[in-house]
Amino acid sequence: MAQPATGRRAPKKAAKGPLIVSLDEFASICSVTPETMRKHLVDAPADADWMIERGRRGVGYKIAAPGAVAWWKSRSSVGDAEDDARRSQLAEWRLMAMGDGGDDEGFRMTGAERSAEFQAGMVELRYRELIGELARVATIQDEIANAVIELRRQLLRVAPELRREHGFEKELELAIEAKIAERLAAFVAKLDVDVALADA
Repeated sequence: MAQPATGRRAPKKAAKGPLIVSLDEFASICSVTPETMRKHLVDAPADADWMIERGRRGVGYKIAAPGAVAWWKSRSSVGDAEDDARRSQLAEWRLMAMGDGGDDEGFRMTGAERSAEFQAGMVELRYRELIGELARVATIQDEIANAVIELRRQLLRVAPELRREHGFEKELELAIEAKIAERLAAFVAKLDVDVALADA
């Protein structure tokens, strides 16, 4: 007589250990390149329990992710504090070198932050120029110079026309031309525009 089948017990699942990752995977978790992470791992504690296998020729890193990430975070927070202290020192030195030539916030900016602020300023200037709020100084100076030259041509026609209309002497015409040239020279000097009136 056949015996009834006895139910088999399900095998126990092995307890899951910490996630083990490679150097590339750990670098990806921390948002750095593997080369950068390799340099940082040189400073890792020799007895770190999360360093399962230290990489060497022919052997890859084996890293317990939870402990390694905790180490990375603690290292980053210390680095941030050191960076802030260094920035403050640099700001003090800049302040001593430049006196009151800048604000405290500007002194504490990194090179990348200064570059980003400069680029944003250039974009704003181009936009304001595009919509007509700003104009280039060189363009305005060229327009003023052209206007002054044309004004001189028009005014220097006045004396000959007056002489023809009223029949006065050549000496009077030359005197009128000299007076016009004198006034134009004073006008150009006040405008501070480079105009060679003699060659116009």
